[in-house]
Amino acid sequence: MRERNEELAAAAGAPDIRWLIAGALAGLLAAGYGILRQADSGDILPANAVARVNEQVISRDRYERALARLVTYDAADDEQDLLLQRLVDDELLVQRALELGMVRSDTAVRNAMVDSLIASVTAEADAASPTDEELERYLADNTERFSFVASVAVAAWQTDDESIAQSFITSLRNDGEAPISDLIAAIPDLPPGLMAVEILRDYLGPGIAAAAADMPVGSSAVFARRGRWLVVQVLEKKTTAYNDLNSIRNRVLLDFRRRQAEQTLRDYIDELRHRADVHMALP
Repeated sequence: MRERNEELAAAAGAPDIRWLIAGALAGLLAAGYGILRQADSGDILPANAVARVNEQVISRDRYERALARLVTYDAADDEQDLLLQRLVDDELLVQRALELGMVRSDTAVRNAMVDSLIASVTAEADAASPTDEELERYLADNTERFSFVASVAVAAWQTDDESIAQSFITSLRNDGEAPISDLIAAIPDLPPGLMAVEILRDYLGPGIAAAAADMPVGSSAVFARRGRWLVVQVLEKKTTAYNDLNSIRNRVLLDFRRRQAEQTLRDYIDELRHRADVHMALP
């Protein structure tokens, strides 16, 4: 009996191990809850965001633009989820490419980045809608850009041997006049003086006639045609300018936009140069 009383007294004075375990679990749960709350607070996205990848936020606007490019605008939920996963994957790849320095080291990446920035800078100019009065003024101020060769005068010779044609044109360029040779002869019946490019096609063919119209006066070149070799020298050209906007309106509009875009880009680069510290040395 005495021994039994002693055991009860010892048990009453010792701490209950179950309460110790319960207290430890409560502490762990509290710590875990604190960690989870901290993680949850860090995972809260801005109002106009659909995801965060490391420190980079993927905006809802970006997601909706990507969604609009799908074949159907009424995309199913699984398609929308796949699209969001794709945007996250893309962002991970971009961040990794930046980590690897590919923006600076990979030519294709650099070119794509530069092209994208240029498109962004010149987008407004590319979509400009000038009035007819502005286009009329642009046409008048840039007559040379809307001129065409109406007629041309050429001298032309032909031979069956390419080496003869090359020797002939070398002498023609060096001496300024055609050397006499039995191995190469002038094209028969070629009219002297200025003639319309359309007429010249009948003698030289459309390809050579068009090339001759683009050549500077006084220049010469060798062409192959139907198994023969032709030496063509441009003696004179006459150009005609368009002055009727209605006949070439689209051409003037495209050129106007291109010039505007070029100037916009030039101004943008000049501003970047002004803000940057650039040092150059000739190689």
